[in-house]
Amino acid sequence: MARVSNALHSVYTVSTVTGLWSAATATMTVMRHADVRFIGAAVAVDTLSLVLMAFRWRRLLHSMGSGASLWETLLACSAGVCVCNITPARAVGGDACRAALIRRPGGSPPVKAVAASVVYDRMTDVAGVLMLGVVSAPTLKPTLPRWSILALLALPALAAALAAPYLYRRFGPQIARWRPAVIGGAVGAAAAAAVVCSLAIWTLDIGRIMLVGRAFGVRFVPAQAAAVSLLRLGSGLVPVPAGIGVVDGTLVAAFLWLGLPPSTAAALAIVERAIVYAWGTTLGAVALLLRGGSRALQRARSGAAVIDSSCDAEF
Repeated sequence: MARVSNALHSVYTVSTVTGLWSAATATMTVMRHADVRFIGAAVAVDTLSLVLMAFRWRRLLHSMGSGASLWETLLACSAGVCVCNITPARAVGGDACRAALIRRPGGSPPVKAVAASVVYDRMTDVAGVLMLGVVSAPTLKPTLPRWSILALLALPALAAALAAPYLYRRFGPQIARWRPAVIGGAVGAAAAAAVVCSLAIWTLDIGRIMLVGRAFGVRFVPAQAAAVSLLRLGSGLVPVPAGIGVVDGTLVAAFLWLGLPPSTAAALAIVERAIVYAWGTTLGAVALLLRGGSRALQRARSGAAVIDSSCDAEF
């Protein structure tokens, strides 16, 4: 019996290795026929998204008295992406890093103001995520009618509008004390601009996925690309550095769900991850070196507590 068991195990192992080798070979064959022009365009779109992220944050920083330039915020955002991708701290570590890299001549604005700008910056992404949900609805095919989905999405905004007067009366004095430090003089206009930037950033995310598909002869409609983006975003919440393994498997599963052959689905997932993860991490590593390297990381670790305290104060 032991010999039979060992023989069956050997056959299973050989068949598994053979299957994996065949799948890898088929995937590489598909990748060799990719149109590099569309891949280059997808990289350019991803880079433009990073620039828009820096511009969005710069508007919020300026409303709080910071004189940071677009170049400074771009380097800080890029470095934050790198730290987010390579450390277990994920978003908190990346946000602390970019906050620590913003110069404050004469100590202005206060550290809490910079930390608050990061929190506000993150909050504006909610609009983009809601947009992804609406655009992807035809592909995800929810059981509720379209008007019901829009109503559900509008409920939080309606609840916030109804609660705003009470909250203002309740917390007005505290807000008045916080305002000079963490709210800024023109945060309303800056927040509106940041929301518009967020919608543009997530629209570019949809466009990048469509371009990656075109590189392999696949034409995604916006609803399909938005669904892939939303699924990738959800899988990225798993507490694994850069979502390695989890996000990759989700992308492959999403492309298979859209009806693509396994080899094509794997090729698309590899290129998509190479752009979003490898390209972003590389740019961030260069930015981190330009902004001080290890000293910047030390400042980021000391700034993580400030980010956390600001999040608690805001929520």
